[in-house]
Amino acid sequence: MSGKKPSDGRTGVFIDFSNLFWAIKNNNPKTGARTNYDICFIKLRDFLKAEHSPVFYNFYACQDMQPKREPYITKAERHAKFLRFLEGIGYNVIKKDLKYIGTETKCDTDVEITMDLHKYASDIDNIVLFTGDSDFLTAVKHFQSIGKYIHLYSFKNCFAWELKLFAMQNPRCNYTLLDGLRDTLEK
Repeated sequence: MSGKKPSDGRTGVFIDFSNLFWAIKNNNPKTGARTNYDICFIKLRDFLKAEHSPVFYNFYACQDMQPKREPYITKAERHAKFLRFLEGIGYNVIKKDLKYIGTETKCDTDVEITMDLHKYASDIDNIVLFTGDSDFLTAVKHFQSIGKYIHLYSFKNCFAWELKLFAMQNPRCNYTLLDGLRDTLEK
């Protein structure tokens, strides 16, 4: 961890679920064991409420809107149910359609998150961002430079060194490794 926690101000939470999902599914290349844990999103909401008192929780997710065959149909139904659950417990779920490119799928929500950071910039003083993706470095630098306090959350093995270094060197930027919150957040 680095930096100081702000004492007041309005806080917005932005969760990059694609980044979080792949971090959770990450396996140790030598043993094949999962390196991270499943997060309980009720516990996460309650933790964020206690730590940051956010005015909103934005959860950015990809969704397969038109799965063609099994097992994708069943996976899409389970994922849609999960997203409805999140909406029911207070998250604003922002969905982006999963794109098929041949046999591969692609979807990330970096642009949507960055656009919303700009959209809400005049309404919030503090940004809580769940991602380890170095693509966010430019946005983090920008919002920190205009006086926003930024708190980053990521798993250690998925946290870009550029984001970590920036957080360590700038007084209005902080980070917390999710690895140390396992007892608090694990499902």
